[in-house]
Amino acid sequence: MMLKKITSVSFTAILFASMVSACSVVPKPKPASTIYRLSVPDVLVVNDVKNTQVVNVEYPTIAKALDGVNIILSPDGQRLTAAAGAQWSEPVPELLRNALIDTLSNNIKITGIIPKGNTRVPYRLNMDIRRFEAVFDQGEEVAPLAIIQLSFSLTETRSRQLVGSYTVKVQKRADAARVSAIVNAQDVATKEAMENASDWLSSQFFNKKS
Repeated sequence: MMLKKITSVSFTAILFASMVSACSVVPKPKPASTIYRLSVPDVLVVNDVKNTQVVNVEYPTIAKALDGVNIILSPDGQRLTAAAGAQWSEPVPELLRNALIDTLSNNIKITGIIPKGNTRVPYRLNMDIRRFEAVFDQGEEVAPLAIIQLSFSLTETRSRQLVGSYTVKVQKRADAARVSAIVNAQDVATKEAMENASDWLSSQFFNKKS
């Protein structure tokens, strides 16, 4: 009888200990990530589509490691990692396509649109995102270099003939080794890259007409 009593008490103690242990290993909710987005131009020109070249801005191609909402960092230009507790407001391909369309909104010669249904547009613009990261090229304690590198190809929709291709790379040093400073530098670099792409597109249409 004594043996049974001790066994019963021991089992109850073990069961209670297991329950307490199980409760203690339940993960605590992680703090919400800080969401960042690229800036939008303050003034958007209202263009008459009939007086501009209309271009379908296709969904960009991108390496799997860069595709997503992570803010990508690199300690040496080769290895990639994601910033902790922070992310972009939308996947990088959408982020950069929208940035280009916003930039084209201030171009009186071109209207950039997102392909929808059977909309007939004379030109298609493909974008390949080669790099979109911050590289700690001078050590992890020093402000990194924000880099964006894009390759574009412009084709005629009907004939599929290549009109032109263009690659742009912009680098901007962040003010500090923190995420908010990296985002600001990436924002400045992106704005410059998109303005360069807009100028290139204008030159393609101008040369085509000449």
